[in-house]
Amino acid sequence: MTGTTVHIPRLETERLILRAPAMSDFEPFMDVLETDRSAFVGGPTPRRQSMRGFGHVAGLWVTRGYSLFVLDRRDAPGAPIGMAGPWHPVIWPELEFGWSLWDAAHEGQGFVTEAMRAIMPWAWDTTGTDTAVSFIDADNPRSIQVARALGARPDEDMTEEMNEPGSPFHDAEGARVQVWRHRKEALQ
Repeated sequence: MTGTTVHIPRLETERLILRAPAMSDFEPFMDVLETDRSAFVGGPTPRRQSMRGFGHVAGLWVTRGYSLFVLDRRDAPGAPIGMAGPWHPVIWPELEFGWSLWDAAHEGQGFVTEAMRAIMPWAWDTTGTDTAVSFIDADNPRSIQVARALGARPDEDMTEEMNEPGSPFHDAEGARVQVWRHRKEALQ
């Protein structure tokens, strides 16, 4: 049997280590997806679905050559605080820059913005594109603030399209997704 070798880079910032997902991240990932903390990423979800979600994150590294990085604080390695990076499931219309912090205690400290400022240049080079989106729930002001800080701007046309029936983001209960457009030259 031959295996597939995938190179997942390790990026570092002043306060963070951005690394490949590891089996030790599985339980913290599943734990957060079972709570209301995961509402903006499709949760809460049962453990079986969370298990598949974790496999999806890891699998995109093999099938696309990029996916979400796990975020570790440099002062607490091995205790992941979230994920961030390029994300492009098969049903997504294009590349997304996504992020999530797993504990509210880490919000408001600039961790996601810091991580994405390191990840985005790598992602532009790796994916060969110069534009991406972030699909953000209209009720998630913190993620909207991050998108703005990274230089993204609202994409009104795609926002309307993603809220139509048949879109992977259409919510029959009325929740709306906003589409924020990132451009390579606009990274702040």
